[in-house]
Amino acid sequence: MDPFRKRLLEELEHMQQQHTGRILRGMSLLRMMPLVSEGWQPAADMYEAGDYIHVYFDLAGVAGDTLGVTVDGRHLHISGHRELPTHHAIACIHQLEIELGAFQRTVLLPAAVDVEGVESTYSNGILMVTLPKKSRKGKVSIRIMSGE
Repeated sequence: MDPFRKRLLEELEHMQQQHTGRILRGMSLLRMMPLVSEGWQPAADMYEAGDYIHVYFDLAGVAGDTLGVTVDGRHLHISGHRELPTHHAIACIHQLEIELGAFQRTVLLPAAVDVEGVESTYSNGILMVTLPKKSRKGKVSIRIMSGE
């Protein structure tokens, strides 16, 4: 199989897994019981603009001091914890959709990034991570060494 077709199939499989996961997370009963030990996964949007990659995470209600952001190669990892205020006089639950507890999410970046220039901000429940793409050097001459 040629590399293009292989990459395309990998991307389609990845999209199918994410879509299926989102559908399952949308079911109220499944929201009450975590599917994996890492907790829930926040929604993410990723954009590429010029020399930067911008990634946004939906983290409404997450305290900023619980957030962690790391970049490892072409992977962006975030983690944190969300809790809601407790209500002591609950008699009946009619709807339960907001995912609570620990979370982590890893996204594959579309290009290599300069890890020294990564910046993140958290405002109004949105974590914004800006990653500068590694600049490609232009034409490079390679000196050939004699094997003698």
